[in-house]
Amino acid sequence: MSHEKTHAEIRNAATDRQLIEITEEMRAAMQEAFEADAERFAVEEEPRIDDRNNNFRRYDQRQRFFVDVSKDSFLEERHPARIIDLIVEGMDLSELYEQYSAEGNPAYHPKMMLKVLFYAYYIGVMSSRTIWDCVINRADFMYLAAGQVPNFRTINSFRLRHLPRLGGLFAEIVLLCRRLGMIGFEHLAVDGQKIQANANFKKSKNLKGLRSEYEKVKAGLEKLVNREISEYVSQDVINKRAAKLKKKLEKLSEFQKKLEAVKDEEKRINMTDEDAPVMRHKDGTSKPSYNHQSAVDEKYGVTTAVRTSQASDKAEDLEAIVDASKENTGGSHEKVSTDSGFCSYEMLESIERRAEEFYVPDRRFEESKKDAGEKKKYGTEDFERGEDGNYRCPAGHEMKYVGRFDDAKGSRLDGYVGTGCEGCSVKVKCTKARARRLQIDTREPYRRKMREKLRGEEGREVYMKRQGVVEPGHGDDQKNRKWRQHHLRGLEKATAEFVLVRIAANLAKIIKFKADELLAMQVT
Repeated sequence: MSHEKTHAEIRNAATDRQLIEITEEMRAAMQEAFEADAERFAVEEEPRIDDRNNNFRRYDQRQRFFVDVSKDSFLEERHPARIIDLIVEGMDLSELYEQYSAEGNPAYHPKMMLKVLFYAYYIGVMSSRTIWDCVINRADFMYLAAGQVPNFRTINSFRLRHLPRLGGLFAEIVLLCRRLGMIGFEHLAVDGQKIQANANFKKSKNLKGLRSEYEKVKAGLEKLVNREISEYVSQDVINKRAAKLKKKLEKLSEFQKKLEAVKDEEKRINMTDEDAPVMRHKDGTSKPSYNHQSAVDEKYGVTTAVRTSQASDKAEDLEAIVDASKENTGGSHEKVSTDSGFCSYEMLESIERRAEEFYVPDRRFEESKKDAGEKKKYGTEDFERGEDGNYRCPAGHEMKYVGRFDDAKGSRLDGYVGTGCEGCSVKVKCTKARARRLQIDTREPYRRKMREKLRGEEGREVYMKRQGVVEPGHGDDQKNRKWRQHHLRGLEKATAEFVLVRIAANLAKIIKFKADELLAMQVT
């Protein structure tokens, strides 16, 4: 082996040594030369500015100071926080007060907590931790809380504690909107929006999928238990992983019992939020969600009633929300409009007995407006009903009446069979069977009457406004307040969360349009 050092060894050995050895004599000579040329090496410094001779206010961050704040000067008079403060001060909160006991540690005042909660939802802050942070750092929240700092657990507990009473508070604010002249009672538009639950789609299981996952986890646990200990996986690691898998198996087993009790192999239930069904959204995605319905007055866009459902919009929901609006406002609307999701024969028959004028298209209304020649396939609306009650097909052939019967849902239907289908030139657009068959509900006249109303000049005008009345509120919720997913879980909590969002929306309407009137009411 050679004793000569390599270049790398020489570099490693000299890492902490200087390339040139400097002796004491050399250091002394260098210092002498530096002092001789000190003026040449000196950098001329800019003179320091003395601000003591200027007309400045005293500024010293090291000095302690006290802040004297009056309520009237803390925020400007028309600030949203002050308007909400004024609204809550005028509300009847006796039902909230009844929930507290005179014993024990004093609670934060419900009035203060309610102001903070309403204002937080108004600006789009819905997380209890974020609200807590705002109470500590933001002047508008400090104003409402009067310097008190409830933590996030207290804020969330207050919100959950008073879930059943939020509906009453919502109705009280609706009545305030009426006193301010914000409800016109002319046109009420109804619509629903789907908001994702606080749960992941992958946690939505049906019985088949759950059993499959259970077997996979069980096989994984057996494989883990039989795994040999190595330098990479210790016994302690195996035990920890096994404990997690056992806990998961117990949870899956418990959830499987719930699914088996439903007695529906295909029904999906979410393991995180069992109340949230999987719903299809407008963008085509399927998510565990809740459907939130709003009834909105046309005049200022005030939401007069709300409803939360575990299904898409249904016909039976319409009258329920219209009745809720009537109860909250103390008055009836002249016209009510909504989309085809709320339409059914039962609903069309029922609204004939109501005072309101309804404008509700059926699911094939838009298709019915097309000419028969434009369609790829003929629908029931393309068969013309004569004055004698008999029908003719689009080709002009008479349909033969074959009798009345009940379907599986209990509806009464009249049956018709085509008489000129053989050799018909347009049969390909009508049926693949030997003859076209029609099944007409006996309540079909109600649908024809509604279609005629919607096609009329007044009907078109009313229905054209519907989208501009109710749907901007959905955009405000999801875009401006960033409410695209629930923060709370379960049907009751999801319902209350939507009520809070709609309270905030109505408060925003008051702040935008009626702040001056509200302040004038305070003066008088």
